[in-house]
Amino acid sequence: MRIKSYLVYLIAILCFQTSIAQEKTLFIGNSMTYFNDMPNLFEEIANDKGKDVQVEFHAPGGTGFVHHHVNNTVYNLFENNTWDIVVLQPGTGESAGASHPVDVTIERGQQMIDSIKKYSPCAKIFLYEIPYGIKATNNVPDYNDYHAIQTIIRDSITKMANGLQIPFVPAGESARNHLNNQDDLLLHNGYNDVHPNLNGSYLVASTMYAAIYQEEVSVSNYLGGVTQENATYFQNIADEVVLPNKADWLINTYNLYANFTGEENSYLTVNFTNLSTNYDSLEWDFGDGTTSTEENPIHIFTTEGVQEIELKAIKENGCEEIIKREMIVGNLSTEDFDFNNFILYPNPVNDNLNLMASDNFSFKIINMLGQIVYKNSENKTEYTINLSHLESGIYYVITKNKEFRIIKN
Repeated sequence: MRIKSYLVYLIAILCFQTSIAQEKTLFIGNSMTYFNDMPNLFEEIANDKGKDVQVEFHAPGGTGFVHHHVNNTVYNLFENNTWDIVVLQPGTGESAGASHPVDVTIERGQQMIDSIKKYSPCAKIFLYEIPYGIKATNNVPDYNDYHAIQTIIRDSITKMANGLQIPFVPAGESARNHLNNQDDLLLHNGYNDVHPNLNGSYLVASTMYAAIYQEEVSVSNYLGGVTQENATYFQNIADEVVLPNKADWLINTYNLYANFTGEENSYLTVNFTNLSTNYDSLEWDFGDGTTSTEENPIHIFTTEGVQEIELKAIKENGCEEIIKREMIVGNLSTEDFDFNNFILYPNPVNDNLNLMASDNFSFKIINMLGQIVYKNSENKTEYTINLSHLESGIYYVITKNKEFRIIKN
C-alpha cells in the first residue's frame, strides 16, 4: 500500500552570528572549571558536532567573583577580544551563598557583564552551576548532605541568573541526575573532594554543549579519555536534564534566540511558526526571492523540492541571530513501512524501534527541528534502536530514498 503525504522535514540546521565565522568562547572560573581541562573537553565535543569553536579560560584555583571583578587580567580578556560566548563560574563558596551573600555576588557579576557587553555586545553569557562533592565520615558517605548542598547551589545560582538576567548551565543538576539513581563515585576520585574526575568533567562539558547550543549532544564521537559507554551515558544525561527543562535554567528567558518550525498544510503552502525570543524585529527569507517581516507567515512556494529558509531575529542594538534550515516541500510519495522488503515497527514506539530490509542500508532519525537524534555508524540489514531517552513527539526516519514519519510516545 502506498500512502501519499505532504511532508516538510528539516534536514540541516545552522545557527550563527553572521559577523564571526569562528565562535570564540571564554570561561572565567576556578579549579571547578580547569580540572581535567573541562573547557577543552567542551571545545572538542562542540567541534565534533560540527561547530567551529575556539576556547580560552582564566581559572586560577581558589578564586571567585570576589577576585575576578577586580582583576585586570580578566578585564583585559574582555577588552582585547570579541567573544561569542562567555561562561562565568562563581567561586565554590559563592555558588552556595556561603562565602559571600548572593546579592553581593550579583553586583560583582554585573560589573563583569557590563565590561563584556561593552566590548562584545552580542556575546551570549552563561552562569555555570557547579556540581558538588560527596562528604564522608570514616569513609561513610553522606548523600543527604550532598543533595541538600546541591539544592542550595541551584537556588543560589537561579537567584544570581535572574539578578543578572542571563541563563545558567545546570551542570550540577546533571551530576545530581546520576546520583539520584546511583550512589557511587563515578564522577569523583574520592569522598570529601569537591572536584570532579574526568567522568565528572566530561558530564559538565556535555551539559555545557546542550545548554549553549540548545541541541542534543548525543551522539558526539569525541570521548576525551572516558569509555564509550560512559560517554554515551553522560551525553544522554545532559540532553535529558537540559533540553526538556530550558525554562528552569532561564534559557531563552532573557537571551536573543532564533528558531522556527514549518508545516505544509496544503500543497506547497507552508505555515511558519516563529519560536524566537527577546527580539525586536524579524526577517524571513524563503529562498525563492521573497521575504517577510511577519511574525508567523504563510508562504506559497512555486516549486517542489529543497528550499532553504532563513530567519533572522534582530535586536535594536544591532545584535542578531540567524537560523537557516533546508526544507523539502511538496508532494512526496512514500510506501507505508514496506519498500524493497523494508520493515519498520512498532509505530508509535515507546522504547525500541526495529528496522529491517533485504539489503544493507543506512539511515538517520531527525526531530521536528531538523536535529539529528540518531545516525547509524554502520551499514547492515537490521537495527534495533533504543529511543526511550527521546521526548514524545514526531520524528522522521530518513533513508537514502525514503522518509518515514514515526511517533514517539
